[in-house]
Amino acid sequence: MDRKIAVERLIQQVKDYANGRAKDVARGAETPRLAALLVQKYGRGVVDAIATAFDDPRAADPISRVVDDETARLDPLWREHDRERWAGHPADVIVHS
Repeated sequence: MDRKIAVERLIQQVKDYANGRAKDVARGAETPRLAALLVQKYGRGVVDAIATAFDDPRAADPISRVVDDETARLDPLWREHDRERWAGHPADVIVHS
């Protein structure tokens, strides 16, 4: 597959995933903070895959920019939240019964 086509398709995949997270935020199933983190994690996997497939870490730059844009759209304070997450203790999932 052509590199440009692959990057364009994966950018659309990231946008589609982020739109799904936005719908979950709108219906109250996820917080913006969680949705943004999920987009970051998903996006990181996509970025790693394209960099590996084309043996060039720069190939993923356009995807990385879209991941950052979509993350900011979901949670405008994502950079601050990211710093807090890394400064905190081990993360866990909390479920209220």
